[in-house]
Amino acid sequence: MNRYKQNAKWLTYYAPFKSLSISAAYLTPFFLQRGLSLSGVFLLQSIFSLAFLLWEIPSGYIADRFGRALSIKLSAPIVGLAMIAYGFSSHYWQFVVLELILALAGGLISGIDTALLIDSLRADGREAEFVKLSQRINAIGFGATALGVPIAVILVTYVSVGSTLVADGVLALIGSVFAFKLVEAPHFNSSQEALRLSAWHAMKKLGHSAEARWLVVLGSVLNAATYLAFWLSAPYYQSMGIPVVLFSVVLAVRSLWKAWLSHHFLQEKHLERNMLTYASLAGLVYLAMATRQLWLVWLVLGHDIVQALQSQPITAKLNAHIQHEFRATMNSLVNLVQRLVYSLAGPLVGLLVDKAGLSVGFLLTGVVCSATAFIALARLHKLNTFQQRR
Repeated sequence: MNRYKQNAKWLTYYAPFKSLSISAAYLTPFFLQRGLSLSGVFLLQSIFSLAFLLWEIPSGYIADRFGRALSIKLSAPIVGLAMIAYGFSSHYWQFVVLELILALAGGLISGIDTALLIDSLRADGREAEFVKLSQRINAIGFGATALGVPIAVILVTYVSVGSTLVADGVLALIGSVFAFKLVEAPHFNSSQEALRLSAWHAMKKLGHSAEARWLVVLGSVLNAATYLAFWLSAPYYQSMGIPVVLFSVVLAVRSLWKAWLSHHFLQEKHLERNMLTYASLAGLVYLAMATRQLWLVWLVLGHDIVQALQSQPITAKLNAHIQHEFRATMNSLVNLVQRLVYSLAGPLVGLLVDKAGLSVGFLLTGVVCSATAFIALARLHKLNTFQQRR
């Protein structure tokens, strides 16, 4: 039996350890306790994103050249050690150094796990199962966050907020066991110069495709909507009087909701209607948050629908434009664009919130996110991207 056929299983087992299952609800409070403002938090994340930008394409090229499974095996222990160090850090310069290390490790898996999964399924004649398996992997990751809640509550109550980051570092090191079981799937091999030139040609070809460009725009803005909301959720909850120790409980409910969505909704039909729903929810949830009404807090579940379900169909459509020889590089390119959006939007939103307040920040962010998503969907509608094919 070809060992690469087990990659889908090992990537599934690795999913809960790759997620920040313990510390996720407490990252913003952790930084605020260390004296950072919201704009400072977003600036720190932009440093991470910019480092990621510089490393994204080289890391994808390295994975294509030397091995995608090898790249993931290098990433896992680095993340573990960096998260443990993060939990014991208290100075901004330490945060910057560790964000750079996490960017290095993140680049070694960003888009590369997708490429390894697709190529493993492709070599086994199961490429059509990508969306289903990818959603299953996401569901397990979301579920792990919910399962980590009791540990998080105990650590925050009796130890410290920083201890949740240490716990995630330990989990990442344990997860390395599954990452080390991954093997290379069959893919193109050639000389370094030929590969470099071909990858550059593949990159230009992807950029010249109107459908690919608008898919990237759509995916980037929907990802940005939920990414920015994640970092703003802590001050949003605090503004309504929700105790910090309950943040992980709220996150658990939301994670179980995302796990249920990812597990039960296989998106094979009505893709265009679904994408219109995601584009609407991206903005409407922000508008609900802008009201600062406690009875509307449940509407944040709308962003979880977007996060859980939008990426797999978009990724599948994009990978139809990508040659399998350069799948890691091209998926890294897509992630680079998304990171660029984060790095530009994050500090602007943080500064807006610091100067004008949460409500104004939520309102403007929601309007911009939904408007951009609708523009992208209008262009994709003309290209029949998500319409049912007969």
